[in-house]
Amino acid sequence: YLLDTTLEQLEEELSPKNFFRISRKFYVNIDAIKDIISYTNSRLQLKLNSYNEYEVIVARERVKDFKTWLE
Repeated sequence: YLLDTTLEQLEEELSPKNFFRISRKFYVNIDAIKDIISYTNSRLQLKLNSYNEYEVIVARERVKDFKTWLE
C-alpha cells in the first residue's frame, strides 16, 4: 500500500504482535508469511501470500529479533 507517512510513524500505529519491520523498506504481517528461506550473508528471504513484486529480505541485523518475534 502507498502511504503518505514515514515507516517510523507507521510503526507507532501497528501492533508489534502482528507486524515486524524486517528492513528499511518493509514491514511484514505475520499472517502474510507463506515461507521462510535461508538467504546469503545470514539473511532470510520471505515468500508472502500475495506479494511477488520484489524480493522480501530480512536484514541481517534484524534476523535474530525476527526469529524471536515468530515464536
